[in-house]
Amino acid sequence: MNIKKALPVTIGITAVALFAVACNSGESSTTGETPLPQQSAPVVMAPVNQTSIPVAAPAVLAKTGPVAAAQAVSSVASSASLSGAPTLQSTSGNSGIWVSGEGSVTLEPDLAMLNLGVETTGKTVAVARAEAATAMDAMVTSLKSNGIAAIDIQTQFFNISPQYQWTEVLENGIRTSKQVLTGYLVTNNAAIKIRDMENVGPIIDEVSEAGGDAARINGISFTVEDTSPLMVSLRADAVADAIAKANQFANLTGVDLGRLVFISETGGNAPQIRAFPEADF
Repeated sequence: MNIKKALPVTIGITAVALFAVACNSGESSTTGETPLPQQSAPVVMAPVNQTSIPVAAPAVLAKTGPVAAAQAVSSVASSASLSGAPTLQSTSGNSGIWVSGEGSVTLEPDLAMLNLGVETTGKTVAVARAEAATAMDAMVTSLKSNGIAAIDIQTQFFNISPQYQWTEVLENGIRTSKQVLTGYLVTNNAAIKIRDMENVGPIIDEVSEAGGDAARINGISFTVEDTSPLMVSLRADAVADAIAKANQFANLTGVDLGRLVFISETGGNAPQIRAFPEADF
């Protein structure tokens, strides 16, 4: 198999934030702070992990005057959410400006995730298992000969299931259909990490040949293995984006932006995995 190109991988963080506001008109404003979201507020769902941080100390100072809750702008501000970010409605517990900011980076993948396996049938469980074991052992040997460590070869799924066939039979002079056991199917799938990005295609060719007719290649995708060094800058970008949007909404609605009351992070540890777009089989 000739893999021509792997798409870049996008890693992103979304910060959903609530800012208190102060009225910017000639009317006097109250001095109460915007309360933290209560249980009735919508839950922000994260794909992999979620960090919700109620902020006690002011992170953004009000431009003028005391801070007051302004319910009128909270539903308007929710339209600033990025695609896929939650839509938050105004309640007595989440008044203010809700916004979401994003930080993202696009990188070349450094890891190929290969899902392969074997599938065999036999009249008995013992026969089917023996054939599956022989094929899988040959595939693992091929992988190791290409520099893939044992820790990067992990069993994902193993199953033995009976196989039946409907057969027409005659019982007491009545023709009917009956399930007849014909044998057993053994399936064994494994997840493989390939770090040699230049030789992904040849490795797949060799392992497929080693497994023979029992070999199954279930799919391949590409990702970035360690995203932790990127998290600090991605969070900074996401927060800066959220603050910029909050300032814009404050200006458009005639209020002054107050302190940061609540912030929630989604994403970050789940890079967008892309399958290869071009390959010759």
